[in-house]
Amino acid sequence: MEDAHRTIVNGVGSVRVPILVAVSLLFGCPAPPKPPVGTPPEAYCPGSAGCEAGADGTFRAGIAAISIAPTGWERPRPEYLEAQGDGCPEGSPVDRTGTPRCGALDARAFEDCGADARCPGEPGYAGPDADGTEKDGAPDWFLDCGRDRLCPDAPGYAGPDADGSEGDGVFQGFTLAGFGNNVVMDGVHDAPQARAVVFENGDVSVAMVALDVVGLFRDDVLRVRDRVKKALPDGGPDYVLVSSTHTHEGPDTMGQWGLREGLLPRRGVDDAWLKDVVIAGAAQAVVDAYRARRPARLFVAQSRLGPVSNEVLVDQRDPFITDDTVTVVKLTETPSGLPIGTIVSWGNHPETLADTNNLASADFVWALREAMEQGVRTQAGELLAMGVGGTSVFFNGAVGGMMSSLHANPASVDGQATAPRSYAKTRAVGQKVALVALAALGGAVEVPAPPIAYGAQTLKVKVENEVFQLVFGSLDLLRRRLYDYQPGKPLSDTNYPRVMTEVAKVQLGGLRFLAVPGELLPELAVGYDATWSIGNPVVKASNPNPPDMSRAPGPPYLKQQLAGEWGCVVGLANDELGYLIPPFAYVLDEQRPYFSEAPGDHYEETNSLGPSTTPALLTAYQALLSWEPLP
Repeated sequence: MEDAHRTIVNGVGSVRVPILVAVSLLFGCPAPPKPPVGTPPEAYCPGSAGCEAGADGTFRAGIAAISIAPTGWERPRPEYLEAQGDGCPEGSPVDRTGTPRCGALDARAFEDCGADARCPGEPGYAGPDADGTEKDGAPDWFLDCGRDRLCPDAPGYAGPDADGSEGDGVFQGFTLAGFGNNVVMDGVHDAPQARAVVFENGDVSVAMVALDVVGLFRDDVLRVRDRVKKALPDGGPDYVLVSSTHTHEGPDTMGQWGLREGLLPRRGVDDAWLKDVVIAGAAQAVVDAYRARRPARLFVAQSRLGPVSNEVLVDQRDPFITDDTVTVVKLTETPSGLPIGTIVSWGNHPETLADTNNLASADFVWALREAMEQGVRTQAGELLAMGVGGTSVFFNGAVGGMMSSLHANPASVDGQATAPRSYAKTRAVGQKVALVALAALGGAVEVPAPPIAYGAQTLKVKVENEVFQLVFGSLDLLRRRLYDYQPGKPLSDTNYPRVMTEVAKVQLGGLRFLAVPGELLPELAVGYDATWSIGNPVVKASNPNPPDMSRAPGPPYLKQQLAGEWGCVVGLANDELGYLIPPFAYVLDEQRPYFSEAPGDHYEETNSLGPSTTPALLTAYQALLSWEPLP
């Protein structure tokens, strides 16, 4: 594999080096020197221009957090929400009868039935609305009260919104991302955050920022980096890694979860909010963390969740393989010992609340961060674990195929059952993972003045998914740049839509972060050993289309190649390519590939770019991970 790798990164013929070595051994001649192991990637530090010196033993760090919550939006009329009653999460909107309502807009939403939400012919219909709203041509499913959310009959109403959003017949609001269309935001449970950490040693500095959004395309990541560079006189950190926590309970940042009245949805992104709040907030968090950096000490621990994993996560796709490793980093000021904050990384979809939620939230992530900062307490206030203080940053891990909290059934830390799709359940998931993380810190190892390095490489990957070809192109739903493609011309090897993406690694001594631009299936990171199934069957006997495990690839897997003492995958980093599936397990529906999933839980293929994506990334990682910049 090493010689094959040199073929990729150094351009050496795949058989030339082995033949020369064999000839020299046969005739007793000394073997010629081998090429250097690993070639620096496209962007790297130390050693590159402007970053020649490397570490000098002065380690500094800073953390900052910025709210990226929307501040003005119009709300749905509760009567037009599909679900009702006890199935709604805490804080759901309430209709005029006092009944909680939640979820997506129901089938009547676009039928112009009036403000009372009763359509002709259905039970309880008594005639057209007295206020004339039925069949008046204006939408009834939302409260057209403007971005200040104050209607004329509300306390504090001072007149129509100055921006003209009140009574204009246009919905000035947000759709939530991750569970189909028409899930409209009513309010904010916990403000989505942009949280950044900056590390510096000598001439090398790296920022890592995590956003409480479903994902960002690389074009928006570049916009974040550009803002950081322009905001800081010295240009700021040498490298900025931008990741998403992948919450399915926040406003759409990609486009596919917008309103849909007919066959095709509208773009779901509020572009002003994306630009002026999300992208600007991510950049500001990095700037603030960079300015806040000060002499620091770094402590690292890793622990596996073990049985706790089965309480907070279900792998919904065979093989049942989950990376239950929790990586924890603690940063303290030098010499005071005061907390700067923590980093926690673990892989799971933040989708506990599913499609019945109408409040913006980071899902379990908010509870995990709160517990790391303030400690874990029972409902009665009993302290179970002391918090660290400072600011906690969460980076999601290998979440693909399908690491999910949705079908897990965690009890609270008090031992009480939690209702499905409830905020009590999100708290239980977050607190239980925090208990493991906080316990692990008891045995954390200090990494004194860790030398820092990073490497990043861009590559183009083909958009083979026919649905994505459509939505990246003429439909204007998912806005990202396409390469090597002229619309209107036949697809061919020289005219095929591709996107530019990025792989990267960040090193702090023995702590290694592998940046993955999508939702990695954990088996690509850790392998197929049954210990990663946490006691569950690796393949369900009931699976009608099981993976052929005899074709599963052998080691070394990505985290083994990452080396170091503590390896950590950061998912949805610098891009969102969708699911990254092992090639042997990639199965498409024969009749409607990409439009329908194949039997046996192959949903992930419909939300991937295509079968060539993962091999292309693995080839890029092979080159990147062979490069070792630090002694």
